[in-house]
Amino acid sequence: MKIQNLLTKFFWLTLACITVIVVTIFKLSPSLARSTATPPAQLSTADVTIAYSGSQGLVGNSLYKRLGGYNGIAAVIDDAAQYIFNDPQIGKYFIGLSTNSKQRLRELLIAQFCEAAGGPCIYTGRTMKLSHSGIGGGLTNSEFNAFAYDIGLALKDNKVNQKEREEVLAFVESLRDHIVEK
Repeated sequence: MKIQNLLTKFFWLTLACITVIVVTIFKLSPSLARSTATPPAQLSTADVTIAYSGSQGLVGNSLYKRLGGYNGIAAVIDDAAQYIFNDPQIGKYFIGLSTNSKQRLRELLIAQFCEAAGGPCIYTGRTMKLSHSGIGGGLTNSEFNAFAYDIGLALKDNKVNQKEREEVLAFVESLRDHIVEK
């Protein structure tokens, strides 16, 4: 019995060490999380930072914590997705997505916003430029504005304070040049 307990403890300790190493590698080299097909001149979400004061990741009063952590961000993304999918201007881009595809999109958005807010998540999706290039002949500023508006509605629905709403929308705005084609 003692040997089994020791082996179990050893297994969990080894697993924890491997997890720490993998997380450290991705934190130190975000390029490992990006597709190798992405030209290095393009920026990923991990390269775009939000200009807000006092954020030190999980230390102190980060935006991540002020948004309610992972669950708070997930709630905002869930509500935003409903607005976006039903938006008369941009909902057309999501018609025909399977439930699985919508779930994957949800996971990517949560990770993207979580990482940008200083949380422990790591966005592993493609760059914004690569993800959105050629959609419908190129996304417009008007379509991007509709997306940002839908995010803003979800933030209000979740009773996110004005300061935090502005910080999240500043992050969204920082992605405009990587998403809008015309």
